[in-house]
Amino acid sequence: MVELEMQSADFQITAQLSGLITKDGDRIKYLRVMLAEREYWVKIPKELSRGLNPYSVDFQVGSWLEIVGVQTIDRKKGILKLVASSFSNVNTPVKDSSAAIQTEAIAPKKQSQKQINACILICQKSDCWQRGGKEVYQNLEKIIQERGLSDQIQLQKTGCQKQCKKAPNLVVMPNKSRHSFVRPTEAASLLDKYFSNISSKG
Repeated sequence: MVELEMQSADFQITAQLSGLITKDGDRIKYLRVMLAEREYWVKIPKELSRGLNPYSVDFQVGSWLEIVGVQTIDRKKGILKLVASSFSNVNTPVKDSSAAIQTEAIAPKKQSQKQINACILICQKSDCWQRGGKEVYQNLEKIIQERGLSDQIQLQKTGCQKQCKKAPNLVVMPNKSRHSFVRPTEAASLLDKYFSNISSKG
């Protein structure tokens, strides 16, 4: 009955860029965009990311993008996934245009938004990883699993976060709170500070 658990539909949105998630430092993996005061992650397939420069002015935070793609909702897990098939820079839209599109394309999936937003981004580049980042990641992963929160808090490795001298580094979403010099023993306190309102489904 997989067909009943997964639902796909096309989407077209105009949203404001709030950041990028890169892999290996230079390949854009996700666009982080703001739409009607919510942040969404839009996956960029490999074939679309080839030749894109994450440091280009086209990807400045605050710029507006028109994105076309496919949204998939996993009803069983309550997770919304957005995958782009194309995108382009546009001028600032009229005030309510993004909200109107958002209502049609994405808003009905409000339940899944917590899972998308509850995320910890940890740098996996050599400086961070070798200076304790790996142990921080492992501790966070272990505690998240022990608390039964694996379906509600994403733990994701990223490319360089440009804070190498302060390694290891991580960013907590949706707060966008950056932490540097993180110790493995701080994993539990970080989860308590930002995600105490999320309870286990078990």
